[in-house]
Amino acid sequence: MKNGFDLIFSVLVRRFGNRGSKIVICLILMIFGIKNSEIKAKTGVSYDALRKYRQALDNESIEPLFINNGYREKSELEKFDAVIAADFDKKPPRTLREAKERIQELTGLTRSLHRIRVYLLKRGLKAGL
Repeated sequence: MKNGFDLIFSVLVRRFGNRGSKIVICLILMIFGIKNSEIKAKTGVSYDALRKYRQALDNESIEPLFINNGYREKSELEKFDAVIAADFDKKPPRTLREAKERIQELTGLTRSLHRIRVYLLKRGLKAGL
């Protein structure tokens, strides 16, 4: 059985998403006087974010915390996950440059080597890394 924190967190994730649930947990812990260092250790939220949450509590305006402030959308490459995975399963790329060229041929999207590396690492793939 999950401990109380994990159970409450999973319920909040369903309602607010991962980011929103961390905000809610942090706000609740702050209201009960828990120190920032303890909150950071439990939730993994940065001190900068905790300062922002504390300011929102002090200003009695937490609604702006839940607005998506320019967070990046998902990569366009994610639309082609199945195509890329199928091609790489047949013949895995040996280098990052080869992966970049093949992804460009398959999708028509041009990305930097860094973005290709990040994309592949997020999917557990390695191409000459």
